[in-house]
Amino acid sequence: MKKTRPFAVSIVVLLFFVLILQAKTYVDEFEAKILPGHGPDARMARKFIIAVEKYTTPEDVVGLIEVFKNQGYKKFRKAFHKMKKGFIRPMGGLGTKVTINAAQDIPTASGREIILVGESQSWDQDSIGRVDRRFPYLVVKLHLDDKGKGTGEIYVQANIRLYSQGAIRMTGYNLPPKQLVGVTTLN
Repeated sequence: MKKTRPFAVSIVVLLFFVLILQAKTYVDEFEAKILPGHGPDARMARKFIIAVEKYTTPEDVVGLIEVFKNQGYKKFRKAFHKMKKGFIRPMGGLGTKVTINAAQDIPTASGREIILVGESQSWDQDSIGRVDRRFPYLVVKLHLDDKGKGTGEIYVQANIRLYSQGAIRMTGYNLPPKQLVGVTTLN
C-alpha cells in the first residue's frame, strides 16, 4: 500500500506539469458578437472568441516584404501562412476556427485599434460561392476604448498592403463588412 502512494503522487505531479505546459497564454483575448445577417439565423447574434498569442512586429512585416520582392508572390503567401499569431473561434462549437496570420495593436486617442489578418474563408453564409481571388484575406478591425470595450468589423474578402515602417493596412474589400458589437477584452 505504501509503495503505490509515491507512484500516485508522481503521476499527479506529472499531470499537473503537462496541463501547465499545454495551457496557452494569450497576449490578448476578446469576446465579440457578430450582428446577424439574412436567412435562417437572422435573429441570432453569434459570439466569437478572438485570441492573439503574439503581435506581428515591424521586423515580421519587413521580412514578408523582402520575401515578396526577392522570391515572388507564391513564396510570400507560403511565409504568410507560416505566421501563426492567434485564432478566431465561434463559441458553442459551431463554425470554423480561423487562423490569424498577422495581428497589430495600434494606439488611438481614445484607446486602441486591433487589426487581424487571416486567409479569406467562406465560413459566412452570405459569402459562400462569391469568392473573389483579388481579395484573398479576412480582415478584422476591433475599435476599443481605454476600458477594453468597443465595436468592430469583419471583412470576409479584403486586400492588404504591407509598409516598410512595419504597418499592415487594408486597401479594399469585396463584400460589405459584418458588424461586431459587444467587443470586450477578456484578460
